[in-house]
Amino acid sequence: MPPPANPQKPGSRLSAGALYLTVWRWHFYAGIIVAPFVIFLAITGSIYLWKPQYENWRYRELFNVPAGSASVSADAQLKAAQAAMPPGWRPQTFQPAFAPGTTSQIAFAPTRKMVASEFIRTVFVDPSTGRVVGQLDDRTRFMRIMHDLHGMLLIGTTGGYIVEFAAGWALVLVLTGLYLWWPRPKFMVWGFLLPRLRAKGRTFWRDVHAVPAVWLALGTVFLLSTGMLWTNAGGAWYRTISAALGQGTPRESDTGAHRSELTGWSPPLKAGLAEKIDTMASSMPGHEGHHMGGMAMDAGPGENALSLAQVIGIANEKQVPQPYAVALPIGPLGVYSVLSDRNQAFNRTYLHLDQYSGRVLADVRFKDFGYLAQFMLWAIIAHEGQLFGLANQILGTIAAGGVLLLGISGLMMWWQRRPEDRFAAPVGEAPLPRVVFIGTLILGCLLPLLGASLALGWLVDRLISSRSAAGS
Repeated sequence: MPPPANPQKPGSRLSAGALYLTVWRWHFYAGIIVAPFVIFLAITGSIYLWKPQYENWRYRELFNVPAGSASVSADAQLKAAQAAMPPGWRPQTFQPAFAPGTTSQIAFAPTRKMVASEFIRTVFVDPSTGRVVGQLDDRTRFMRIMHDLHGMLLIGTTGGYIVEFAAGWALVLVLTGLYLWWPRPKFMVWGFLLPRLRAKGRTFWRDVHAVPAVWLALGTVFLLSTGMLWTNAGGAWYRTISAALGQGTPRESDTGAHRSELTGWSPPLKAGLAEKIDTMASSMPGHEGHHMGGMAMDAGPGENALSLAQVIGIANEKQVPQPYAVALPIGPLGVYSVLSDRNQAFNRTYLHLDQYSGRVLADVRFKDFGYLAQFMLWAIIAHEGQLFGLANQILGTIAAGGVLLLGISGLMMWWQRRPEDRFAAPVGEAPLPRVVFIGTLILGCLLPLLGASLALGWLVDRLISSRSAAGS
């Protein structure tokens, strides 16, 4: 990317025109690089926004049962679910049926003796009769496939980096596009705020491309930036900065760190503290005589542990917002963790209980998070369309539809103007104004993958320009 420009006379047409071509060149590169990915992400993302409605319809026979007056204990429901599972699966979480006519959901994870798997099976139990209604393999859930397609292209960590790369360049696409289509030399409504639908050819596609981009710019930037919050590079860097500023998740000393069944480590507490946890747990009242020894961490709660009914009673007494799930302890030194619904950002609660005495070891609420961590909690949920109900889903779908239109119309514009014998990138080598150069550096620092690819792109562009100049 060109270094900062020297001060030039205001209103210089030559410098303004050269800068326009340079910005257009980078907008062109960004569009060619990410347009196919942007179209793909818009389609998969807009589908995933409607997960609640789809799953409530698709799995209605598993989620719903006739409402009954009787009630079977949570522990009896757990035993029924365990009996329905084949050997090699352990209960992971228990989510009670909080509404009449709904099922309790018990998630099972594979033991370490089985083939490694990131997926779970969920068993659905009628809380009135204790009857197992059915079970569902997470790998078969359509919305799970959409989630993994959208976030990782179904190829794991590598796919996550590719998606992050595309999202970063899509952000460049939006910012450069706003500059290109800002009306000059005076403000105009047609072609900027309203499309010229009677136009034909390239002018028509230009307006179809530019006008929605203006209207949807804020929503598009929000979707792209919030999508970065849990990426491999940018998301990790955001969490690092949050922690360094003291605005991340609660400090370990504030909450303790306890081993639970949900992911091996109960969020939002940090991983990598096994020795510290084992030492802490062994000194807790009620843990005397319980030693890990050679026991595998696949083991369930220890002897004389609290019943699920007792844990649920404590959770209700502590006013944990419903719905919530109870994560089961791993081994005799683990803890019960009561976790509120992740889609209720402002009521987020993590309650950790000693599995023998029921003593509260940690009670983490939304207010205990730093401001940057709080933003991350609700922004991710808003990105998924679940922060404020149906309106959030509709707005997200409109934004995703706009992104889809931008990608298709941009490719159409390039297709119409492309020469047959070359790539047709606009020619422009003007240096960037100092403020733009500094802003680009800051953006590259905040999004490391984007910053690295921008630097690489600039070097490649210099090489291409040098060869073109030498050939002419």
